[in-house]
Amino acid sequence: MYDKNDREWKIKKDGAKRVIDSKPTKEEALKRVKELSENKDVAFVVHKMDGKFQKK
Repeated sequence: MYDKNDREWKIKKDGAKRVIDSKPTKEEALKRVKELSENKDVAFVVHKMDGKFQKK
């Protein structure tokens, strides 16, 4: 999700309060999510800058 205040893309688990990681660009955040989910049966949701779902 994009954090307008920090101007960064935040990576966190669904329902979690703590952020796992943050990146300055969406592309970097997606790359990090793919690294984190490697070899795990994990689904993730990508949001647009306005907070709406982009894809699962």
